[in-house]
Amino acid sequence: MALLKHLARPVIALGVIALATSIANAHPHVFADARMEIVGNSDGTLQAVRNIWRMDEMFSTSVVLDYDKNKNSNLDDDELQAVADTVKESIAEYSFYTFVQKADGGQVKMQPPEEIRALYQDGQLLIFFEMKPAEPVDLKSTPISVANFDETFFTAFEFADDGFQLIGLPAACTKEVTVPDEDEAAQQWMASIASIPADGEVPEDGAKFAQVLATKASIKCG
Repeated sequence: MALLKHLARPVIALGVIALATSIANAHPHVFADARMEIVGNSDGTLQAVRNIWRMDEMFSTSVVLDYDKNKNSNLDDDELQAVADTVKESIAEYSFYTFVQKADGGQVKMQPPEEIRALYQDGQLLIFFEMKPAEPVDLKSTPISVANFDETFFTAFEFADDGFQLIGLPAACTKEVTVPDEDEAAQQWMASIASIPADGEVPEDGAKFAQVLATKASIKCG
């Protein structure tokens, strides 16, 4: 199995009814307990976003079955490196499931991670990596929101109450976490799709139901 590559199942809009039906029937198959560290410096400049994902036990077991080459029911260092390399290759086209957005709606371009690390601990696979902004982001003048989500809606990311942490930023910087209500988000999404004229087209970002459901943290300084 090519780890995580099977997550790439983009939704193609064939019409409002077909699209709404496909979203209503969609559900995640892989779950990750996620933590995100928003790293900056004392002047309020964003330095990096760090992800820590603990994958669910069923998925982790499938990874062991595929990558445990010496059949010792564990993942040794070389096997973990193979897992990490595959993850890095497989999720690159999905922005590494890591999205940073400005308050005005513009996206902050993030550099690909230099490396991805993997651990196998207590029967679960852990994934670690860091991404840096391509250009400096001053959080005093440019508030941002950060999120993990899989646009194919195959993998779900769940954050605990303390799942977003500010690291190295001044005390004036604050975070506000938003956890969408699934039913309300679905209704709003379907209403926006239904409002498209019969001869109109569903916008490219209209099918991103996972984005609508994603837990987000809004960060601002001052």
